[in-house]
Amino acid sequence: MENFEYFNTTILSQHLILRNEETKFGEKIKYPANETISLADFINETKASFIIFGIKEFAGIKANHGRVGATHSWDIFLASFLNIQNNKYLKGSKVAVIGCLNYDAYNTEITNLDTNKPADLERLYEIVAEIDKDVTYLNTLIHRAGKKAIVIGGGHNNAYGNIKGLALATGSSINVVNFDAHTDFRLLEGRHSGNGFSYAFNEGFLDTYCVFGAHENYLNKHMIHQFKNNTDKLHLFTFEDIKVRFEKDFFTSINNINKLIKNKPYGIEIDVDAVENISSSAMSSSGFTVTETRQFVNLTANNAHASYLHLCEGSASLGTSPANMLGKLLTYLVTDFVKAQLPYVKS
Repeated sequence: MENFEYFNTTILSQHLILRNEETKFGEKIKYPANETISLADFINETKASFIIFGIKEFAGIKANHGRVGATHSWDIFLASFLNIQNNKYLKGSKVAVIGCLNYDAYNTEITNLDTNKPADLERLYEIVAEIDKDVTYLNTLIHRAGKKAIVIGGGHNNAYGNIKGLALATGSSINVVNFDAHTDFRLLEGRHSGNGFSYAFNEGFLDTYCVFGAHENYLNKHMIHQFKNNTDKLHLFTFEDIKVRFEKDFFTSINNINKLIKNKPYGIEIDVDAVENISSSAMSSSGFTVTETRQFVNLTANNAHASYLHLCEGSASLGTSPANMLGKLLTYLVTDFVKAQLPYVKS
């Protein structure tokens, strides 16, 4: 793949910090021996049940008129994830890190594009559509091999490729739960980070879609109309319902979502802007706690049909907290997902 950057020993050594009488996760994970092996062959042959890859791009966020970061969460994630302990609670051998889709080659062009100019905005839509193809392809490879995908980084535009990839691999539409301050169900106006789910739904790849934690201040009339007119397929649990007015209980709402999505393969989407004070494109002072987010992942991932986890929109340059705080959050959520899934994967 033209835009794919393999994870290798050199990258591992840049992040791994060894200690005497300790075994770090990075010492035990699986990864391609070299770049001569095809991704398809490695994914099919590895004994690891979970395949992790990153996405380094902000094109979708810019196309959605959002704040573009300067640092990618993939590198921040690796620095944290590779240095947790390999112990009885979780073994690194269960996980393979294959690398990342890296779109740095587009950076200069994207920086110079003006979203106020129709031609420039259309070019951004085209770039996002190209990224869609790569994300779809990787997800399809992973799921056809019977593995679980864990996707780190990029804008929420990449939900489209995650959904389409799983749908193509299974041969049918899939379900999704999105833990997010926004529905990302905007108009079909050209691909960007705000309409990955609406495109997937319109094209028949997404069946049941549940949004958990959307902030009512950011629900436009089009979104409200769509959810009102598709109550059998689109389900909305707002943040205000759960945490402000207490009209819906946190855990009961999660259980209700599980009932809606568990009948077929589904994905778990986590936009870190839903977590209070976490550095992201749409960082907010009001949101769920890190612990509540971990509980959400644990409870929604505890089913054989949970097929992928996507953590997106994070960028340490868009907040004031240290980068390792974002890295630790992503690591906690990944390990929570894997631990919840262990009873359902091959040993």
